[in-house]
Amino acid sequence: MARFQQSTTFNAAPSTVYGYLTDITKHAEWSSHGLTVEKASEGPVAVGSTFNTVGKLMGTHHAVVMVTALVPNERIGFESDDDTGHFRHQFDIAARDGGSEVTKSVEPLRTSVVFKLLTPLLPLILPRGLAGDLKKIKERLDT
Repeated sequence: MARFQQSTTFNAAPSTVYGYLTDITKHAEWSSHGLTVEKASEGPVAVGSTFNTVGKLMGTHHAVVMVTALVPNERIGFESDDDTGHFRHQFDIAARDGGSEVTKSVEPLRTSVVFKLLTPLLPLILPRGLAGDLKKIKERLDT
């Protein structure tokens, strides 16, 4: 399936953006789908750390989220698996003009039958959701 992405610039430094986004429990602060997040694994956030989430977009969905990539001040990757499918999420961070350029992407790896029916609408729906998430993150970090 296709990968969808949106980018925006932040006044915040890459280290600030990275620090905020690696705290997966804070994703509930900016997520567009009424998310709650609870850490499931022990220790600090690292590749392999897991979280349990509950999202409320077109129903209630319980997911397991696993961190798949952590490159300090450059990239955060995680995958989520729930009844709608399995999705790869990524944030890429680059220094730009004293701040940061942040690209948020999502790639459906496996989807449910219901989600497959929405496939023609994904190019309209997912970029809008990504842009909304980035706007909320920017509001939190650029204050």
